Amino acid sequence: MKIVYSERFLEHETGPGHPENPQRLIAIIRYLKENNLAVSFDKPKEISERELYIVHDEEYIERLKFLSDTQQGAGDNPFSMNTFKIAKLAAGGALKAAENSKKEFSFALIRPPGHHASRNAFGGFCYLNNIAFATASMLKSEVKKAMIVDIDQHHGNGTQDIFYDDRRVFYLSFHQDPNTCFPWNSGFERENNEHIHNVVIQPGTKDAGYLKIFEEKFRKDVNAFKPELIGVSVGFDTFYRDYSCGNAIDIEDSATYNRIGGIIQEEAEKLGARAFAVLEGGYYLGTLGQNFWSFCSAFP
Repeated sequence: MKIVYSERFLEHETGPGHPENPQRLIAIIRYLKENNLAVSFDKPKEISERELYIVHDEEYIERLKFLSDTQQGAGDNPFSMNTFKIAKLAAGGALKAAENSKKEFSFALIRPPGHHASRNAFGGFCYLNNIAFATASMLKSEVKKAMIVDIDQHHGNGTQDIFYDDRRVFYLSFHQDPNTCFPWNSGFERENNEHIHNVVIQPGTKDAGYLKIFEEKFRKDVNAFKPELIGVSVGFDTFYRDYSCGNAIDIEDSATYNRIGGIIQEEAEKLGARAFAVLEGGYYLGTLGQNFWSFCSAFP
């Protein structure tokens, strides 16, 4: 297993009190080092702006560069001088993890996250859609069918937007009821089609209930679609001490993330599919490293 990481991801500054901050990655790296966990690190792939056009409009990329250069924006999506550069590096990190999956499972330990970024809009701490960029790039060069499994607390509205009309990609999202949680206006089951499946989970759902829903839906869809590549948008904000959604999905045991990863690994192995993952949400620092490793250790 390879972890794609760079200390440059710490340079994206969000300001005091912002939950999506460098301490998230610092907490995970500290946990790995303190527990002497045998991991192999890899560097993100350097990509060009033009490569991003595969999932984002050229005008949108120019807007992100301008906002970053002028340090505009506030609230969920502040811009510092380095924001665009680091967001581009995160997209390159996701692509590197996808490329690594040809030989072994790879996790892109990156920030800022990406699944709320659509083709021409940012939001929810996201600027560029990392997993969409990686997946689209792999479809261009190495695979014909890919599945994106999103286990963040929040619906990946940007990922759905980018692939809504692309039947080469099956987007399967497990997230809290959008009536009760950001992004509020997407992620409903009425939006589903042949290759977009939103699985709405009610607040208060705990480990056993979540696993039952996940295992049933994932095994059914992955075996029906038979992807060559499985990308996972991993959010640890489903943990019960993470307050990003108030009354929320409440996973109480870090081992549950291991079981989720194990189910994905089992089906990928049966299908002969490659697998990689990228970091999305997860803001409770106390167990973030433990939750991260619990998921990763499900893969060889």
